[in-house]
Amino acid sequence: MLIGIHPLLSPDLLHALAAMGHGDEIAIVDGNYPALEHARRLVRADGHGVIAIVDAILQLLPLDDFVPQALF
Repeated sequence: MLIGIHPLLSPDLLHALAAMGHGDEIAIVDGNYPALEHARRLVRADGHGVIAIVDAILQLLPLDDFVPQALF
């Protein structure tokens, strides 16, 4: 087990986050969004709220501060 990693962050999500670079985007959406049709890569977090997932991600990955809207 990794120490300090929020338990909501699955290995697939951690891998996706680690592969991201400056300017990359991640969409965190609810279950009503047609993600299968829009995603290049889909990581599911069924049963967890959007706010909880965002909070867990922001503990590891800060928002880019060189863009006007890093979170929308």
